[in-house]
Amino acid sequence: MSDAQTSDVESAKPSLENEVQVEVGRRLLGGLEFQVSEIVERLEAVVNAQGSQDAAEEDEKKSEPRKVSASLFEPEGMGMDEIVNILEELVLKADPTCDSTETPFLPTNPVSHATIVSHSISALFGRLERNHAARVGAHIASETTLWMLHMFKLSDYNAYYHLEQMEGLVRVTRMLLHHRYPRYLEDGALAFANRLPSIYSCVASPLGVVQHLCRQLGLPLACVRPVPVDSTGRGIDLEALDKLCEEDINSNRTPLLVLGGVGGPPLGTGSALGPLANICKRRNMHLHVRGHALALPAALNRDQTYNIADSLTLTPGPWFGVPGLANVTFYRVPEPITANDHSKGVNSAGSREGTLAVLAGLSSGAARQSALPLWTCARVSGGRRLSRRLEAAFRSARAARALVAGANLRILSERPGGDEPPNVDIVEAMSQASACVAFQFAPPGVEKPPPYYDKLNSWLGQVLQRESDMIHIEVCETESYGVVLRYCPLEGTLLEDDKVETWAGVLEAQLHVLHATVSLREPFQERVEQHSSLRLIHVPGWAGLGGVRYIPPGWEDAPAEEINSLNRKLVHTLRATDGAFSCGEGEDGMFCVRFGMVTADTDVDELLELVLSAGKEVEESSKVLTDMTEVLKKGIEAAQEELEREAWQEGLLRRVPVVGRVVSWWAPPPPPAGRRLLLTHGTLQSTRDLYSCVKKEKIEEPARAHSPARREETE
Repeated sequence: MSDAQTSDVESAKPSLENEVQVEVGRRLLGGLEFQVSEIVERLEAVVNAQGSQDAAEEDEKKSEPRKVSASLFEPEGMGMDEIVNILEELVLKADPTCDSTETPFLPTNPVSHATIVSHSISALFGRLERNHAARVGAHIASETTLWMLHMFKLSDYNAYYHLEQMEGLVRVTRMLLHHRYPRYLEDGALAFANRLPSIYSCVASPLGVVQHLCRQLGLPLACVRPVPVDSTGRGIDLEALDKLCEEDINSNRTPLLVLGGVGGPPLGTGSALGPLANICKRRNMHLHVRGHALALPAALNRDQTYNIADSLTLTPGPWFGVPGLANVTFYRVPEPITANDHSKGVNSAGSREGTLAVLAGLSSGAARQSALPLWTCARVSGGRRLSRRLEAAFRSARAARALVAGANLRILSERPGGDEPPNVDIVEAMSQASACVAFQFAPPGVEKPPPYYDKLNSWLGQVLQRESDMIHIEVCETESYGVVLRYCPLEGTLLEDDKVETWAGVLEAQLHVLHATVSLREPFQERVEQHSSLRLIHVPGWAGLGGVRYIPPGWEDAPAEEINSLNRKLVHTLRATDGAFSCGEGEDGMFCVRFGMVTADTDVDELLELVLSAGKEVEESSKVLTDMTEVLKKGIEAAQEELEREAWQEGLLRRVPVVGRVVSWWAPPPPPAGRRLLLTHGTLQSTRDLYSCVKKEKIEEPARAHSPARREETE
């Protein structure tokens, strides 16, 4: 009995120890969560209090430049409260180079709050024992990967979590280099010195992607093979890609990687993934896909899955509207290489060894711990809620597209997905769908609008950004279409259903101004040519009616400084009447009067008459000042000459030796003479009467001081 009892007690010890460890861990994580939450809420409270102040008070406060010490930073020990106070000051410190007064922090919802806390917990895992931390990270990464695969309808993929958006593509490309070049592990870039790898990218894709890839891997830019767009101007030209691959094989190059995209910026274009994948499979190339349309499967609510790409990168942070989430690159491990016509002399064992070395980095503990914020986000919000967020994003894009189409604006992007019929394949839906709305104000029947319309679209984008805070509009500059406006709900705030009509009203009001300005621009230029005192000036970057320079008759040969001064004064006078006038600068660098955007009821003749009348007033005032300047100049010169002549006549005998002393004794020199200029008559008068009055006052002042009446007053 005693032995049995002893064994029971011993068997209960491990369970008690485990419970104690679990309880300690709970207190540790709970305390960490409380501390982080307290700091985040404190910063939010300070920021919100700062943002709620009146605009008048903010205008009165001048932002002080941040003081940066030029000496060595020597930190001193301080408490956490002091550190948080310093952080509050840094967060609220206004940037003297920025005019924006927006709140530095966006209000955090519970999901974002939990994500912020998870970053601190991830740092805490670094204190765990190495194997234990690896097991925890593997468990979290495994659950997150299974959930992401299920949500985005993927199958048979491994996952790599990374904070930098391009890091996943760099790691996958390094894996391919180790796989196709067995000596790459030992020789580095020398391994492919005699047989360059080829990376194919569409010319419509951002050039910075392939540049960053080559710089990170030490590849020459000669490895990049640009592929033209197809006849529709939307995606990669498949026939041209196939021909480039054939040329590279014949030129002793290795077709390595094809960069495909679906719903990519700025126009939301995409390639046909099915035919593109067939070419890559036939040419033994790796297909990597990126773009916002990869979020479409999560919004379709279908059971169909796909694995057509060899690797793809998802950006759940912007898609879910949660900051601080890691990007996810799904990839498949390449199969061992066998000897064939394109890979003679390849050692499959060596290539496998290098590939596994890269995979060790892809599946390291640090990479797995990056999945913790995403895992926390999914736990807090729930997978169904995140799916509804993506559904709302595509629905918002479709609503914005309908409004833009109803406003007769030019639409350059494909129709946003999300409402495809059930018989459409999921891969085909991603290839044809767009996740944004790209549009522009353009004249009908032109491929690329004139340069003036670039200014109009820039103005429209700036006004929509300023007056309509319920939607984020991005101003993009494209080579084929000029300036384009873009709304992408997967990158910012969503256009809510109850704000659609409000945004439609704002857009309609600005379009009325644009149409009126375009229709009155030509009559404005014709009216300016009819006035001899006005010159039509081209103002670079100005979207209004245009610019004019006031040059009255007789001022044609005037110096540039006087003309600039005249037009600057004219603008100051006009702005007191109407704020639509402003001072601009023409291509010649001289000032002019700029006419802004106008409405349909604007009378161009009335505006020009206002400029002419104000110009005459300014001209007359300038003429009075000019005449006054001439009077002063001539009067000063005449006075100087007369004074010099009198001084010579008076001092001629006084300069003769001996005689001069007699003359000075006999006739003392007169008081100093001067001249004063009467501006009313423009004549000179002597100042001797002034000296006489001053001298007389000096003589009479002592006599009055010693008079009996003065003495009585003093007493």
